[in-house]
Amino acid sequence: MSETHRQLEQALSETACRLGPTPAGLAGHDVHFYKNEDHLTEVVVNYLAEGLRVGQPIVVIASKARRERFIAGLRERNLDPDELLSGRLAIWLDARETLNAFFEGGQPDRELFMATVGRVFERLLDKHYYLVVRAYGEMVDLLWQEGNHEAAIVVEQYWNELANLYRYSLLCGYSIKEFEDEARKEGFSKVCGCHSRAFPIEADRHVA
Repeated sequence: MSETHRQLEQALSETACRLGPTPAGLAGHDVHFYKNEDHLTEVVVNYLAEGLRVGQPIVVIASKARRERFIAGLRERNLDPDELLSGRLAIWLDARETLNAFFEGGQPDRELFMATVGRVFERLLDKHYYLVVRAYGEMVDLLWQEGNHEAAIVVEQYWNELANLYRYSLLCGYSIKEFEDEARKEGFSKVCGCHSRAFPIEADRHVA
């Protein structure tokens, strides 16, 4: 087992976060530490596909290039979001633009987050609050890569607060490269502490 795997395992043991993804159809807040773009695309497409197969509406907050890869990956699996959801919305948003919409003075603003991101769920669900949305987001990854770790944790806390209003399973992606330094253990612990489940990192993908 690599040092990175050991650090993640230690972080999981110190928090309520558990290894393995949230099953499709259930609510949860997952995290995935990705190694490269191909790995991230595979994990996210599989995550969204599982939700689509059980009729979950989806939200994706990512860069344009990644959104295009995710859509292409779903269509390769014969899962076209617009066709499968039969009139329900699949919402695709730009991560940077969404992030900027609730930042004020260089910091995330709670009221703006609830107004902007919360409005996305209102529009998507259209009062069908019994539905569990399947979502992927990388706004926190942008913040972490910029060194704004405190803001990333605050945004994770806002997501957890939003879960009191809407039922959803959210997968957050983080580049594992940002955790490969002397502060790795502390960073893993902070991020894992905001989530209910953690995907196995690449070398351990066989773990369920």
